[in-house]
Amino acid sequence: MSWHPIELPSPLASREKVSIRLEDREILVCRVEDQYFALSTRCTHSAWPLVNEPIEGMEIVCTLHGARFDIRDGCPSGGPASKPLSSYPVELRDGELYVRL
Repeated sequence: MSWHPIELPSPLASREKVSIRLEDREILVCRVEDQYFALSTRCTHSAWPLVNEPIEGMEIVCTLHGARFDIRDGCPSGGPASKPLSSYPVELRDGELYVRL
C-alpha cells in the first residue's frame, strides 16, 4: 500500500464528492465538514454510480434501491446492500490530500 496525492478539479465543499481515477481504480472522494473520505464509486447492491447521490449525515444514499453506506468505513447501514464499499485512508498534509491504495 502506498500514499498517492489526489488532484481534485476544484476544492470540495461540505457534502460534495467527486470521482477520480488512481492506478486503474475509480475512487469517490467525499468531504463532510472538514473531513475527507475515499470510497469505491458504485453501490455494491446494484453497481449504481454514487457520484451524484446524496450524502445525509455520514451516509451516502443510493437512490436506486435505497441502500445506505457509512462514508467513514463503507459499511452498509440500510437498504438491500449487504457488502461494504471499499474504503481508502485519506490524509490532509500541508493543504494537499493523499489517499492510500
